[in-house]
Amino acid sequence: NGDESRLQAGTYLFSRAQSSAGIAQAIARGLAEPKDVTVVIPEGNNIWEIDKRLTNAGLISEGELARAYSHKEGYLFPDTYRFAKGATPEEILSKIEDTYARKVAIRSDIGGGSDVIIASMLEKEAKRPEDMAIISGIIRERLLRGMPLQIDASVAYGWCVKEFQRWPSRDCDGTQAPIAAEIAIDGPYNTYRRAGLPAGAISNPGLVALLAAANPKESPYLFYLSTRDSGEIIYAKTLAEHLKNRSRYLGL
Repeated sequence: NGDESRLQAGTYLFSRAQSSAGIAQAIARGLAEPKDVTVVIPEGNNIWEIDKRLTNAGLISEGELARAYSHKEGYLFPDTYRFAKGATPEEILSKIEDTYARKVAIRSDIGGGSDVIIASMLEKEAKRPEDMAIISGIIRERLLRGMPLQIDASVAYGWCVKEFQRWPSRDCDGTQAPIAAEIAIDGPYNTYRRAGLPAGAISNPGLVALLAAANPKESPYLFYLSTRDSGEIIYAKTLAEHLKNRSRYLGL
C-alpha cells in the first residue's frame, strides 16, 4: 500500500509489546537507530578522560585508546565528534587527527611543540582567555629566568602517568593525586623540582589556549594563584606578595 512505498531502510529496535501497526509506522517515519555515535571532547581533557568518554559511548574497551596513543597527548583536538558504530581505535584517532589538521595545524599563528605543552597547562590553570594570555606570559618569563614553573596540574599528570603504568586498563583522575607527596618525588612532570617545561603536554588544548600560548601577554607578574571559591586568578609581582595572597585566599 502507500505506507509500504515509504518504508525507510535502517536498523530498528522493537519491543515484543509493539503492534504491527506501530512497527510499520516507525519504519515509515524512519525512526531507525542512529548509525553514528556522538562524543564530545571538552577542552583540557587528557588522554584518560577521552578514553573514558569513548568507553562510556560503547566505542572502545576501557584503556584501549590510552594504551595505544598516550604519545598523542596534546594533539587530540577538543570538538564534537560523530563516530560510526563499530569504529576501530585507529579510525577514531584518524578522525581526531584530521580535525586537528584542519583546525590547528594549518594556522600560522599557532606553533607546535612548546606551544602545545604550554597550552595544555593553560587549560588547567585558567578559564578566561585574558588570564590564559597573562599566565602564558608568566610561564615564558619564568622559563627565561630559569625559575621552576611550580604547576600542580603537571605534577598531578606525572602521578597519573605512573598510575597508568601500574594499571593500564584504568583511567586516571588527576584531582585525586597526592600533590604534596608527589612534589617531593623527582620526575619528568615535576615542575617544582625541575626547571623548564614538563616532558610533554598534560591535556589536549583548544584554540583559545593554543592562541594564548602562541601570543603571551607581558605583565609585571611572576606568580599567580586561583581562589577556591570563584576560581579568580590573583597575581603577584614578588614571592612575598604571593605568599600573602596564599594566606589570604587559600589559608596556606
